[in-house]
Amino acid sequence: RFLPYPPSSRARILPLSAVGTPLTMSASAAANSVLPSFLQSRLGDLPSSCHPQLVEVYKKFTFSHEAFEAFEVNNGTLIAENIPVFQAFLEKELLAASKAAAGGAASGSSGRAGGAARRSGGSKPHASSLNAALGAALGLPGRSAATAAAPPAAASASAAADDAAASPEKLTTPGPKRPRQEEEDQLEASTPEPPRKQLQVSLKASVNDGIAIKGVGSAAPVQIEVLGDSTLWTGPRDGAFAWMDESLEDRAADRDRRLAEAEAGLIEAVRARHPEIEDLVVGTVGVPSQAEVVLCGRILCEGLEGRLNERSMLLEGSKTAARGARVQLNVSGCPQVAAFPGQLVAVLGRSGTTGTTFHARDFIAGLDLPPAPAPVAPSCTSLLHALVVSGPFCTRDALDYSPLRQALEHAVQSRPQVVLIIGPFVDANNRMIVNGEAILPGMSEEDEPLGFEDVYNEHVLPMLRKGILELKRVSPNSEVLIVPSLDEALSFHPMPQPPLHVGLAGCLPADSLEPLRRLGVQFLPNPAHISVNGLKISITSADALSPVLRSGLVLRPEERKIEQALRLLLQQRSLFPVLPRDPPQVSEARASALDFPDGAPPDVCIFPSASGSASGAFVDGRLFINPGPLCRPAAMGTFAELYLAPPASAGAGQGLLSERARVDIKSFAEAAR
Repeated sequence: RFLPYPPSSRARILPLSAVGTPLTMSASAAANSVLPSFLQSRLGDLPSSCHPQLVEVYKKFTFSHEAFEAFEVNNGTLIAENIPVFQAFLEKELLAASKAAAGGAASGSSGRAGGAARRSGGSKPHASSLNAALGAALGLPGRSAATAAAPPAAASASAAADDAAASPEKLTTPGPKRPRQEEEDQLEASTPEPPRKQLQVSLKASVNDGIAIKGVGSAAPVQIEVLGDSTLWTGPRDGAFAWMDESLEDRAADRDRRLAEAEAGLIEAVRARHPEIEDLVVGTVGVPSQAEVVLCGRILCEGLEGRLNERSMLLEGSKTAARGARVQLNVSGCPQVAAFPGQLVAVLGRSGTTGTTFHARDFIAGLDLPPAPAPVAPSCTSLLHALVVSGPFCTRDALDYSPLRQALEHAVQSRPQVVLIIGPFVDANNRMIVNGEAILPGMSEEDEPLGFEDVYNEHVLPMLRKGILELKRVSPNSEVLIVPSLDEALSFHPMPQPPLHVGLAGCLPADSLEPLRRLGVQFLPNPAHISVNGLKISITSADALSPVLRSGLVLRPEERKIEQALRLLLQQRSLFPVLPRDPPQVSEARASALDFPDGAPPDVCIFPSASGSASGAFVDGRLFINPGPLCRPAAMGTFAELYLAPPASAGAGQGLLSERARVDIKSFAEAAR
């Protein structure tokens, strides 16, 4: 008999003899052997020899249009070669649906329904359970379009006809109750949305705007590889690492090890600059010497507080070579100086009589920069298009995520091959978050404020899932990358931060980010070093430029301060070389994750910075991109789009990055309706 549950959620109890046999279609469908319209439209794309195979797959699983669309979103258009892949996909999801249905039936069945289940000897989920499970897992509506459009009377009549045609031995029991997320999605779909403000995209600045961007929107597949040692940002079982047990001695030892490893490269940099010195003598910090020697060490500020200047500059040697000795560094005789606290340098000069002061005549600011590769990323044979969006995604006084929604809609329209989304998603500096008054748009002041977990689960993650699903539908080859932030409200790890799905694992349900992973989203650590078709990119959500500038950067001559600060990052082979650490949330035992992999500068560095405006800049053949925040504290912000043209033909250029890369800085501007 029928129980008061929607037809799409009923589970059928099969007799013992039917357990383990394939699912069959309804009696009417089996008699007519007619495929649904969405499959009939695909028969013309397949050879006639594959038609019976597709019919058998449909007879076995009776999958819905939503399940078929979910497969094509993740695996591309169904062709003859991937019909076995499609069948394996359905079998995997059917197994997951069977476990879910069995768990729901075990906890909810009672009375005659439970007795009937025991007499039948077992049960298998109906095909609607498979379709519902696929839709819920991939963020699709819980009901098919046909079921949603049919009136209740028609749906009941159809269900009665199916049961009348079925075997008399079959009984019906209520299926598992719909999950809370599906009910909320249906309620949201039935509630009219408030009118949205129209946002227009405007171009703010462009670098190399003469480079043609023909072919945008083709979304050719790209190869993405994560570089570096993954054990630096992961713990046991690929989870989060423990970081609150570092002693001061361990932190000092880790810093000293980095200095000792850099000494050989610094001495080679001195030899390259002064080839006229045949017998270069390497001295020891703190040991007097009347001969001209080279010292390697770390720049420190003499005062515990205050900014570095030429008169407060100290040089500290490593514990291995100099037992941590320090000397006053006099750089008045150096023609060029570029120094900041924590910098690893080499100086050429003579020490004073007592050895407490070293008078330098040349200052080497770091390791030598190798020439920019030419051509860069030779495997990029077609135009590469990347969209870079950085948080915060709402203004400081509100939790309106309309800019994030508009950014995802812009990605759907432009169809880039790479979409890079940089946190924070829930900004810990937002005033509503700080005050514990998380009121979303549409809520009244009398409503109870939401918890941080609810902001993620009910607002941010569904918006990401919906936008990325639409992007995957129109551009299946587009890759979405997500980088966490130190300002994430529920992510407490220092740098290197684990990926977002790991950092939030202890605060959100385990499956909260699973729908995004099923859509192919790649969660990266912070910072992240990746290769996109051979183009090496270093990414961080923290500001890597401002710490160098505000630490007391000493420059002689004083010109192009921002450009010189970016060059120092390349020479130091690190995104965050300043000491004391800025930002301070750094695990010293894993700080090598902040350095460039293999000691080689990347082709592109991407990070938001409050110093200067959003822009792109070439420094010694490398590209730095500051996308800016999508939302400033009280106004709309900016985002960036990167285009990399294929290598030029022979004789038309060397294929340098500065000849092929174009950066557009854009923003969303509200338009009056």
